This record gives sequence, C-alpha cells and structure tokens, in this order.
Amino acid sequence: MDQKDEIKQKLDIVDVVGSYVPLKKSGRNYKSVCPFHSEKTPSFMVSPELQIYKCFGCGVSGDIYSFVQEIEGVDFSRAIEILAERAGVKLIRRVPDTQAEIRKNIYRINELSTKFYNYLLLEHKSGKKALSYLTKDRKLKKETIKEFLIGYAPDNWDSLYKYLASKGIKDLDMVASGVVIKKQRGEGFIDKFRGRIVFPLTSVDKKVVGFTGRTVLDRKPKYLNTSETPVFHKTSFLFGLDKNRVNIKKEGTVFVEGQMDLISAWQEGIKNLVTVSGTSLTDNQLRILSRYTKDVTFSFDSDFAGVTASLRAIELAEKQGFNIKIAIVPEPHKDLDELIHADLSLAKKVLKDAVGAYDFFLVTALKRNNKKTALGKKKIMEELIPVFSKITNQVVLDHYIKEVSSELNLSLETAFSMFKKGSVEKDRDYEFIEESDQIFPVDKRKPEAHFVALLLKVPIDIAKEQATKLEPKDFLSDQVRSIFEKALPYIKGRKTDINIKSLLNKLDEDDQKLVSDLFLWDIEGLDEDKKVILEKDLEGTVQRIKMDATKRELSDLTEKIKLAEKESDTKELESLTKRFEKLSKGLI
Repeated sequence: MDQKDEIKQKLDIVDVVGSYVPLKKSGRNYKSVCPFHSEKTPSFMVSPELQIYKCFGCGVSGDIYSFVQEIEGVDFSRAIEILAERAGVKLIRRVPDTQAEIRKNIYRINELSTKFYNYLLLEHKSGKKALSYLTKDRKLKKETIKEFLIGYAPDNWDSLYKYLASKGIKDLDMVASGVVIKKQRGEGFIDKFRGRIVFPLTSVDKKVVGFTGRTVLDRKPKYLNTSETPVFHKTSFLFGLDKNRVNIKKEGTVFVEGQMDLISAWQEGIKNLVTVSGTSLTDNQLRILSRYTKDVTFSFDSDFAGVTASLRAIELAEKQGFNIKIAIVPEPHKDLDELIHADLSLAKKVLKDAVGAYDFFLVTALKRNNKKTALGKKKIMEELIPVFSKITNQVVLDHYIKEVSSELNLSLETAFSMFKKGSVEKDRDYEFIEESDQIFPVDKRKPEAHFVALLLKVPIDIAKEQATKLEPKDFLSDQVRSIFEKALPYIKGRKTDINIKSLLNKLDEDDQKLVSDLFLWDIEGLDEDKKVILEKDLEGTVQRIKMDATKRELSDLTEKIKLAEKESDTKELESLTKRFEKLSKGLI
C-alpha cells in the first residue's frame, strides 16, 4: 500500500469535508450548500461509502485530495502533505529535507508564542489595558478574540524568551522564527514584540507563520511585523485568507487596509475580506488570490489620498486579469471598521454597491473639476491619464476612451493619443475647448460644427432634405446633438428660410452662443451663383457625419461580438454579426 492510499484509508471524507463546511445527514449520504459556488438550496453531496463528493449545481466532484486542492487552492503535493499531517502519516522522502525540520521548529515556536500571548491578553493582569482597548474601543467580542487568537506581548524585555526556553526551545531557533532577536549590545536575547497587541498570521493550512504587533503604548512604529523567515514571506501572505477563502470562492474578495477592519467585518458576518501585512499589494499575493477568485474590490478610506496611494495595486490587479471594483468608505467615517460600528447596513451596502475601478476614477475626476471649462478638462485629463494609460486590456481601454471623449467633447483620436503618450502635453492636437465658448475650426476634422453652420444658411428646401438624412445618434458632440434635436422639428415646420432669432429662442443659453457663432461664420458659397457648391458641401458633410457614426457603431459591435464569442452566446453573436455585415455594406 503506498502512502496516498494509506492516508485515504485513515481519513473519512465526511470528516475532511465537514471540517470546511457544515454537513447534514441525508439518507446514506451527507449534504451541504456547495463551497465552490453560490447557492441557497444544498446540492453538494458527500458519500461516506464511496468516499467521494459531487455538486449537482456546478459539477465539481472528486475525492479528499481533489477537495483539499480545490478548497485550499494548492497543488497535489501540498494537498497530500496537509492530509498526511491530519492522518498522522509521516511522508517518506528520498532525500532528507533539512529545511522541513527548520520549518517544523518555527511552526512549533509560533504556536507556543500564540498561546502565550493569547493567555496574557485574556487571563493575565498584564493584558488588562490591551483587552480593554479591544473590547471597549474596538468593540471586539471575546469570542472573536479567541477565534483570531489575538494576544498581548507584555512590556518586558524577555517574557516570551523565558517562556520558550522553559519549553526547551533553543536560542537560535527562537531567532530563526523571528519572535526573539539578539541584543544590540552585549550578550543575550530579547523579545521582538513588547507592549503590543499581537495578531497571529495564519496560513490557509492553519499554521501560524508570523505576527503583527500593534502598539498600545503610542510607540513607533505603530505596527511591527515578523521579518522574513523560512515559513513567512510577507509578499506572499494574505491575512484572513485562512478563514474567508470558502466565501471568497463564492462571493469574490474585498481588500481592506488593516487587520482590525477585517476582524470587525468578520465579527459582523462579512466574511470575504483579506488584507496585506507590512507590505504593499504584490504580484505574488494576487497570484495566490487568483486561485480562489478573479473578482476583487478595493475598500479605501474616505480621504482621496488612500485611493491615490493604491493606484499601483489596481494596476497590478488589472494586469493579472482581475475584475476590479472600488468601495469608498463615506465621510465622516475614516475607515470600514468605524463605519461598521456606526451603521452595519450601510457598510454592507457600500461593499455591495462597489463600482468599477475606472468608472470610479472617471466619476471622481468629473466631480472634482468643471468639465465645461478648458482648465477643468485639462485637470480631468491630468487625473485620468496616469490611471487609464496603464490599462492593458484593449477592449477596456477603447471603452473608456469613448467615455472620456464623450464627457469632455474631445475627439476619439485626441483621447487615444493622450492616453497612449501617458501625459498632457502642449500640442496642437490637444485643444481643450470651453463648452460655453466653443469655436470649432471649419475643416473636415469638425464636420458636425460645419454641418450646423451650413444648415443655418442654405435654402430651407436643401436644409430639410439634408437634415432628415441624419439622426441624433449620428452626432458625437453632446452639444451639437442637443442643438440638432431642437432645430430639426423647427426646420421641418418651416416654409421659408430659417429665422435665426426664432431658432435661438428655442435654445438654452450655451447653445444660443454656439449657434450664434456658427451663424456668423464666413462660408464660401453663400453667393447665389455658388449655391450648387454650398449644397454639395452640405451633402458631403452629412455623408461624413453618417460615415463617422457608422464607424463608431461598427467599433462598438466589434467589442460586443468579441464578448458574445467569449460567452459562447450564439444567438447574440448571430444577431450582432448580421448587423455588422449590414452596416459594413453601407461603407463600401
């Protein structure tokens, strides 16, 4: 019998699965809601006779090894190690693993340290102040403190060192674990964490790999973390993943800024959060997280500085293909922990109603600046370019280029060029126009303005003929579209040429200014002997607008076709393709 079979013989799949999800007897089998997808009616079945599981909702199935691989997000070799330890089977290795012995010692030291700190917090007088802070100031229940094994490191030089020594732990092993350090002067060793609330850092296989210590004595630094050890690599560790990974698989995850935010949320039933410990978000942490979900929400504090500082995290997540949202803690609450205590329902709503990351940056920039002024447009682009220029997904980038160009009344070419260059430069192509005082150059780059100028001056029969060839959706400029919508019924009802004063009375103040300017433009062909030239000019301009609108629609259809192909939506794909072919023929 090989060791794989020996482990399976010693473990019951009901016990293994039941340690992760609650199982209920159902005839000869057991059932539960599936830990791998969201469902209300249990469809996840476990058979003690066959030693297998199967979900009749999402289709996952297998034995204890595949279950642990899936639920822990690990490969087979790590799964067999986890189950071997659970079964009490010592894996035989062909080559002695000295590092394994070192890791084993560190795990034992961390476990002893955790129990020591936790006892002092809950049972000893030295932890009274820290316990009061946690229960009264931070509103944590004792059950939550026990669940997270939070402890207290007393303000003494060597309390932990003496405790570990009494358990037979060697000095060098204590140093290797990171809980004890050598004295800077003289001989001997001292505790690393002193006068601090201690949060154990627990891996997904329930081993304590390190600690974070928060001062209760107003000392610097406020937070102190375990240094790198053979079992703790801060760039690969995510706090809370051990407790929340099952919910993360079903709901996606929320990144918060600290352990207390996460623990408070967990206490109130929000159990899909993670946070980093002593580092900015890294590629390694995201790769680990991707085993569980591709949906991530970043929860920032109410000040915009917190958002700005996290741009790199969003950039990293976007490059790895995560679906990114942002949940903003509203003022006057400084963080999620404070919001939870003030209004739990609002906190849940904030997380539920998180918006797309790039939608958030666009909306925020528009709120902070006046998009109707040239300076406001410039400031908006200065805020957006550092974010949008980092987008690697072409579909996403195209979407936001169109959004920005529409909001700021810029050409698609201008918006694309600026995002591509990654900066706002003084360039003749980057002309920020104030909407209240727009002056469009009369050339082929601005056919919509040229169309309005011509329409105001041609005979009414020509105006009717050409205007009715267009629809509001054909215009890229919001303002020209608005003018067209108001002017078209007026033109259709006229029997004589346009009366500019009566037309202006139908427009609002900003539109009146633009129409007046366009009416004043000097356009060749106004003389009676050049009427044919003027008509041809208007006809060509209408064709150009129609063609540009068709190209934009074809571009939108291309994106939708790609999405339909990705989602294998054959019905939608067929409909979109027919529309694309029909429009394409109009360009030929």
